[in-house]
Amino acid sequence: MRKVECKRWEFVGGKRTLKCVLNGVFHQWGAGYEEFETGPGNFTVAIVEMEDGEIREFMPTDIKFIE
Repeated sequence: MRKVECKRWEFVGGKRTLKCVLNGVFHQWGAGYEEFETGPGNFTVAIVEMEDGEIREFMPTDIKFIE
């Protein structure tokens, strides 16, 4: 497993701003989806274990492999 830095974003006043950068350990790639009226939209997510043991999903563009 490799160490990663993960970006968390929030929307303030209609704009996306960086909330914080977190450190964790990359486990594997996974599949995410979102339901729409015309059917599901599938996308790839990174499954990351945070320093406190919590598992979170991040978009691939929001992680950076380190070390």
